[in-house]
Amino acid sequence: MKLGIVTPYDSANYGAYLQAYASMQYLKLLGHEVMFIKFRSDAQRKQVFFPKTASIKAKIRAFMRRKHTLEHYAVMTKSLELFPTLELNEIPSAKLDGIVVGSDEIWNVKVATFQNPVFYGINDFPCLAYAPSMGSASERDFQNFPELVEKIKKINIIGVRDESTQRIAGLFRGETPAIVCDPTCLLEPGQYPIFTQRKIKEQYLLVYAYTVPKALQKKLRCYANERGLKLVSVCMHHAWCDKNICCTPLEFYSLINHAQCVFTTTFHGAIFTLMQHKKCAIYAPSNKLKDLLLWTGMETVRVEADPDFKLLAQKLDEQPDYTNFETNMSKRRAASRKLYETSLEASL
Repeated sequence: MKLGIVTPYDSANYGAYLQAYASMQYLKLLGHEVMFIKFRSDAQRKQVFFPKTASIKAKIRAFMRRKHTLEHYAVMTKSLELFPTLELNEIPSAKLDGIVVGSDEIWNVKVATFQNPVFYGINDFPCLAYAPSMGSASERDFQNFPELVEKIKKINIIGVRDESTQRIAGLFRGETPAIVCDPTCLLEPGQYPIFTQRKIKEQYLLVYAYTVPKALQKKLRCYANERGLKLVSVCMHHAWCDKNICCTPLEFYSLINHAQCVFTTTFHGAIFTLMQHKKCAIYAPSNKLKDLLLWTGMETVRVEADPDFKLLAQKLDEQPDYTNFETNMSKRRAASRKLYETSLEASL
């Protein structure tokens, strides 16, 4: 079948790109042809990387990071060449057999991007939703978007990504959807490319985070100094790190693989760290990340905003027991694949 995917494949972070990559690869393995629906213009996408800033402090910070941001924008733009795309006005003549919406926080109506009706199904096409998340949005947030609620009621939901989305979607639809794994987990670790050539020759602690509490910054800095490691931030720029690297999303997987240990605060950063059985410390500011650590049985790697230094060092020094992780991940991956495949066969 020829399928259109509606997902934020063109965002500024690696997680959004990699969930789109995994969706594409998995559906291609099933024998389907995949096209990504281009839901915004190139100018709108550029604003994601170069947002308008109001305060003087923000303008100064953006100016200081501009070289890094320009490089990051160029790398991410080049990486999009891997994805075949389709303009919205090309859909009627594209002879698609169906549309898949998801995953990531495509139903988080608190984010302006995801108030776009295209993320809730496209009229006249059979539409399925795989692993959408409402993020921090509540049922009250949907009161201003009754038309989107109606679309959620009509779409065939294969499964959602988290318990909050499961509960709210269940309220809207009168039936509770299943919880499935993120698309990045549909692939086995060995199905992601590993680049043998190291981008960083020194031993390093990899940092993948939007913001890091100052107390954690200082302790990570202290840990790296004591262990003779470089602090390397990837994707996001952090002045307190030794290096700030702009790499492709697929190189990100290899950077994790080659790191001595990893610190992350993000959902997908945690997924790729855990999938590769790395020594790690994970600060979980979001419910989706807390939920991930809970169902995978990996709460032992979680740290607080101001952890005891010895405890932080212990987590980064010692190899976690990944037995429960592999058991839990294998079960959810198998169940999600089965549900995905049967839903595609039944609905399209």
